[in-house]
Amino acid sequence: MFSLLFTPLGRYIGMAVAIVITLSAVYFKIRADAVAEIEAAATKDTLKRVENAVSAGDAVDVTPNGLLKSDGHKRD
Repeated sequence: MFSLLFTPLGRYIGMAVAIVITLSAVYFKIRADAVAEIEAAATKDTLKRVENAVSAGDAVDVTPNGLLKSDGHKRD
């Protein structure tokens, strides 16, 4: 097997295998980075939504008089 690497054809096959392995590694690294970037953006968006929901909940007037104020919606 190793004697094949010492022939001209074997060197070309070895170089081709090395190139394929290198390009595959680069592809999977780029793909993993892209997935991580998308997950980070989704997490950032989710945290922003939670922060906005908490802010909106904290801004509600929960005093007895505040709960009886009209909010503009017509109810029975």
